[in-house]
Amino acid sequence: MKALGIIAFLATFVMCGVSYASDVYINQSGADLDLNITQDGQTNKVGTSTEDFDLDGDDQTIDIDQIGNTNTISGSVDGDTQVLTVRQEGNSNTSTVNVGTNSSADDNSIIQTLTGDSNTTTVNVGTSAASGDADIDLAVTGDSNTVTINENSTATMIGDDKKITNITLSGDSNSNTVTTTHAGAGDHDTTLAHTGSDGTFSINQSGANDSVVDLTTSGADASVSITITD
Repeated sequence: MKALGIIAFLATFVMCGVSYASDVYINQSGADLDLNITQDGQTNKVGTSTEDFDLDGDDQTIDIDQIGNTNTISGSVDGDTQVLTVRQEGNSNTSTVNVGTNSSADDNSIIQTLTGDSNTTTVNVGTSAASGDADIDLAVTGDSNTVTINENSTATMIGDDKKITNITLSGDSNSNTVTTTHAGAGDHDTTLAHTGSDGTFSINQSGANDSVVDLTTSGADASVSITITD
């Protein structure tokens, strides 16, 4: 499906108390896209079979909401000045989003909210000097969730440009796992606030100075690894 301008998509399938899966596959190019996808039910998908969810263009605003269990989000966003908002509410959901991994991508904002248990999410931002500043915000509520964030831009930050990862996790008790990586020419900031037991956190930052890690954890049996190299 090709799309320019404004797309609004609502996928809700309910019959006799049973929710049926809906699949959304999008391949779009062009600036100023406003995309809103809402899926309510089980085993819904945005992207794949096989692939799509490929959005190319500057100044895109993308909002994806999935409510239910075992839902999937997989896709790529390329261009400058992107705002990508992803919300998954339920258990055993997965998401993998790539922002600026194929071409230039400056001034991007990625906002994710996960509520539930045993969810897995991966965010990949940038692969080269062509990919600049990024603001990644992730809030997770629940247990046994796995989070991986890779910010791979090697661009040098100038002025107010920043490379920021901000993560907040809370659960009744246990076993959230977070791996974050910053690579490139400095100004990599990571803030991680965690409440709960048995959290496992690995934070790696490298490249040309300017590195800050701000970690707050409340709960027993946390395992923390912080590596900063130049």
